[in-house]
Amino acid sequence: MKTYFLDSNIFLRFLIGDNQKMLNECLSLIEAIKRGKINAFTSNLVLSEVVWTLGSLYKFSRTKIINAIRGIVGTSGLKICDGYMILAAMEIYENSSVKFIDSLIASIYEIYNRKWIVVSYDKDFDKLGVVRKEPSQIC
Repeated sequence: MKTYFLDSNIFLRFLIGDNQKMLNECLSLIEAIKRGKINAFTSNLVLSEVVWTLGSLYKFSRTKIINAIRGIVGTSGLKICDGYMILAAMEIYENSSVKFIDSLIASIYEIYNRKWIVVSYDKDFDKLGVVRKEPSQIC
């Protein structure tokens, strides 16, 4: 079974619900994870980005943000991985035009070595030599 790493925009699309097509794709992905059909990880860094985005951009209340993060963390089958290779992340960041957060994600050993697939709508990952798919390409 392939292993996938979920980026923040996957969670944001179903929490915000501003794009029906993406919402449906992300919900299908999350349901497949819950049913054990997909092996999936995310990270505390991704959760931090979700918290920041919900609070600063979408003005969610702290209570609503906390409930959202509890829901993500409580998702059956979703695991947390924070194994960043900081020197690799710095090199990626130095040699690309992507956000540092994306560089950190790309530095996770399994992603860096193309063993895991990043699930994201963020095409910046394509610049980093990692394998990226959108939810519609998986479910």
